[in-house]
Amino acid sequence: VVSRRMIEHIRNGKGVPSPYGYHIWLDISILGREHIEKNLRDVQEICQIFNGIDPADEGPKGWAPVLPMQHYSMGGIRTKPTGESQNLSGLFACGEAACWDMHGFNRLGGNSVSETVVAGMIIGNYFADYCLENDVTIPTATVQKFVDAQDKYLDEILAYNGSEDIFKIKNRMKELMDEKVGIFRDGPHLEEAVEELKELLQKTKQISVKSKVRSGNPELEEAYRVPRMLKVALCVAKGARERTESRGAHYREDFLKRDDANWLNRTLTSWENPDDLEPTITYEPLDIMKMEMPPAFRGYGAKGMIIEHELSEKRQQEVDELTEKMQAEGKDRHEIQHALMPFDLPMNYKEKNERAGDK
Repeated sequence: VVSRRMIEHIRNGKGVPSPYGYHIWLDISILGREHIEKNLRDVQEICQIFNGIDPADEGPKGWAPVLPMQHYSMGGIRTKPTGESQNLSGLFACGEAACWDMHGFNRLGGNSVSETVVAGMIIGNYFADYCLENDVTIPTATVQKFVDAQDKYLDEILAYNGSEDIFKIKNRMKELMDEKVGIFRDGPHLEEAVEELKELLQKTKQISVKSKVRSGNPELEEAYRVPRMLKVALCVAKGARERTESRGAHYREDFLKRDDANWLNRTLTSWENPDDLEPTITYEPLDIMKMEMPPAFRGYGAKGMIIEHELSEKRQQEVDELTEKMQAEGKDRHEIQHALMPFDLPMNYKEKNERAGDK
């Protein structure tokens, strides 16, 4: 929400030009120096170190230039509840790298830390169990096969003799994702982004790496990494183009409502053929009738901006009736939660914990 307001101010002509694009000024001096130095010391230090600005100072000298930036990935490797990949046995992921569903696909303040801590604790145990139960012997020939494939790919990159510049390709990718797949989205701009990203992916094979040495070669490193960045960008851009609704940080100006009736599912992207120019997209539906909290208005944003799923009300009624019944029977919140949405955890992690306010 804050990011949208910032971009709206810039759109309305209140942005300040800079070598890095338009920004707006942030003035937090109204909070007072004591509060800032006690509760926002990290913000103060960032401003001082990188900009020579003390945000506790009053007036323009304390204003900090701010602009929304991408710094977190929502989603990741689709995993089972144990953290293991649904498609590749033995691959475990947690935290920002995983689509584990602890906090859905969106990010609220502090959730990334709590998800990493909780997921690391739980999934770490499942991973340890997997290692104990699976005595895997990998022939060196198998490892060498993949090493040789990457070695051959590096030779292929060094043999390119085109006129394109990998640094310019990367910069254009960043511009596209910011301008057309950013805070505000719409169909035409997303379509343009997908098509140009595909062109950029093709251009990564039309470059020329000036230095042919394998080590200490930043241009070779970028030539190796940027095609992968472009593939991730295409997963985001194409997924956004296909999803004709607004949900969380995915905000479509041409489809403003959250559409649970048609889009209550996970977007799954895959690159079935490494030479394809765009990913394959499939969808995984969510089972409302197994949810402890079925989709509904959550108290933020404008009311009336949701196209509700027909099962939401039915499931909410079930949840309310079961909760009321079990409370009348004297059941505690742990028993009620297990009845509403049973799940397994390793070791003793399901033991009853204490919550502030519990009697």
